[in-house]
Amino acid sequence: MLDTNQTVDLQKIKLYNEWLYANHIYDEGESGYHKDVTAKVVKDFVDPLELPRDARIVDLGCGPGYFLDEMLARGYANLTGITLTPGDIALCESKGHVTQKLDFSFLPSWEGYEDESVDFAFCRHALEHSPYPIFTLIEYNRVLKRDARIYIEMPAPNCDRGHEFNPNHYSILGERQMTALLNRTGFEVDKFTYIEFDLDMTGQDGKPAKVHEKFYCILARKDKNLDVK
Repeated sequence: MLDTNQTVDLQKIKLYNEWLYANHIYDEGESGYHKDVTAKVVKDFVDPLELPRDARIVDLGCGPGYFLDEMLARGYANLTGITLTPGDIALCESKGHVTQKLDFSFLPSWEGYEDESVDFAFCRHALEHSPYPIFTLIEYNRVLKRDARIYIEMPAPNCDRGHEFNPNHYSILGERQMTALLNRTGFEVDKFTYIEFDLDMTGQDGKPAKVHEKFYCILARKDKNLDVK
């Protein structure tokens, strides 16, 4: 077995992450269409799961807290939003939500994220922000209980808005690659579908324009633990 002490430069990993944090992290802020889409996917993907009201639920990359709003309105109380952006933390906390200022790819055990300690994870428009999505999914496998679900939503490749060129989009993955990564990290895909719609924007010429959006919607189940220790 290779010795990672000889092959992995932890100082560089720390330095590169600090550079990403300093240059590419920004508040999501309020967004009417994201609020509406979140309400729809909670109804279509989360409600049918009939999660117990005391389930421990984590919103990974929570933005302004639209998912937390929906779940709180349904009577769920054991909710936590994860984000690094101070503006979104302030928005969430103004609504009474619990947040933690953490990197959603690394959920430390000393903050309560022991192995198999989470009942459901919601990861909407967050995974594309991970520079190393396979590591991120390994972490989600670690913290989710066996047979627990995760909902993942992310932009499909080649949308009109060019999500690949957003400052902190690093992983705009196709359906086949995303499915393969989930399988490799111990998940079975229950549902892989998408939503499409036109979004009113202002074009580069300053005139109104419509752009077509396509978002992948994935519901996956933790099928097995990974032997990574």
